[in-house]
Amino acid sequence: MATSREYATSVTVTRQELSKMILAQRTILESGRFKTGVADKAAIIAGLGSIGATVLGLIFIASAPVGIAAGVAGLSLSLFGIGLGGKMEDLLSYGISGMTDILTDITAYGNRYSQFQIKLPFLEYTLQDGTVLRFVQGRGVVERARSGGGWEIIN
Repeated sequence: MATSREYATSVTVTRQELSKMILAQRTILESGRFKTGVADKAAIIAGLGSIGATVLGLIFIASAPVGIAAGVAGLSLSLFGIGLGGKMEDLLSYGISGMTDILTDITAYGNRYSQFQIKLPFLEYTLQDGTVLRFVQGRGVVERARSGGGWEIIN
């Protein structure tokens, strides 16, 4: 059985990295198959393969698509077994929606800022084999943004 914890922490990302985080979490939602307990590992690996280790590490902690796919498969089976697969899919959806809202907000700033520090709510699982995976589970808050003159508090 996996253990879990919830927390909020800040990540520093560009607009493009946030877009890739959304894509990565959407890949997990669509291919994790938490309601059936049979994740599509090949689809996860293919979907995460072009995202890059840095972005994968920001969102999932693990940074290799193969390791993430194996972890998601184990988590999917575990959550399905205790009837929480649907709840997990809801949380992944909330996280995608929250990150998309933030992306929309920061896009309104145009090219004024190059990076954003965003405090995001995470749900983290530690699997029996020691694998740690985390997912964004809601909307975060933009704390600061970096312009040519340095960091500015924008929220």
